[in-house]
Amino acid sequence: MGLTIVGCGYVGLALATRLQSRRSQWPLTLTTTRQERCTELETLADRVLICEANQPAQLMAALQHSHTAVFSLGPKGNRQVDADGYRRTFLESFTCLRSLLPQLPLLQQIIYTGSCSVYGDAEGGWVDESTTPDPSPDSHGTVLLESEQLLAGIADRRICILRLGALHGPGRDLDDRLKGLAGQERPGHGGSISNWVHVDDAAGAVIAANDGGWSGVVNVVNDEPIRIRDLVQQSLERQNLDPVRWSGEATQHTSGRRIRNNRLKALGYQLLHPTVMHPTVNSQSGVLPVSQVP
Repeated sequence: MGLTIVGCGYVGLALATRLQSRRSQWPLTLTTTRQERCTELETLADRVLICEANQPAQLMAALQHSHTAVFSLGPKGNRQVDADGYRRTFLESFTCLRSLLPQLPLLQQIIYTGSCSVYGDAEGGWVDESTTPDPSPDSHGTVLLESEQLLAGIADRRICILRLGALHGPGRDLDDRLKGLAGQERPGHGGSISNWVHVDDAAGAVIAANDGGWSGVVNVVNDEPIRIRDLVQQSLERQNLDPVRWSGEATQHTSGRRIRNNRLKALGYQLLHPTVMHPTVNSQSGVLPVSQVP
């Protein structure tokens, strides 16, 4: 049985690193859209392929020997919220996948690392997997919801959609990302609620989904929804930097949402990093974070 990771960005690379101990059991195929990344990835995989997931021949080559496919896609370039880019990356890729499934009898498990942005603004309220998604019209969240629906419509394979919170971890350290705000005046009150997950837990949830044969939607977030102003304040205080001054004036107001991770825990996953600002490793998980993998 083989496993293919389609897309080796931040989460895909972390997942590939975590899977090294299973290479003899799970032959690993990695895909990238950039030739220059092949050398980097070759040390982590049995096969590395150039693959645009919306191209049938390339996607077929990547998946034809695998029992499990993990789609960890991201749009190209710097326009991360460009809806057209999201359509090409997600909708076209999953349309292509559906067309190929009759030719992929070995492929039984499909895991997709999606986004909690599909919930939209819940005015600070709690949401879980039973909450009807309500992304803003014409937003990338709308495209991601359509992509989920394409996958959910596949009847003869096991489909698991992992809705990830905002990612942090090595290379995306929050203190480094927030220190530039020190002493600044920012619009609004900073009261919007954010939901985070460490990349170790994003990768760990994928492994757990594969091992446990998960299906359906699972929120992958930590235990601590946090207001932006509190996140910034804690980070700057820890770094002995000047606080942010909030002007109280904002052109747009969103309260965000508090996302429950009850199903994630009910399925048996124990968070390595249960809070965003004070991550700890749960020794009962039996899995090391990416930063500690030899």
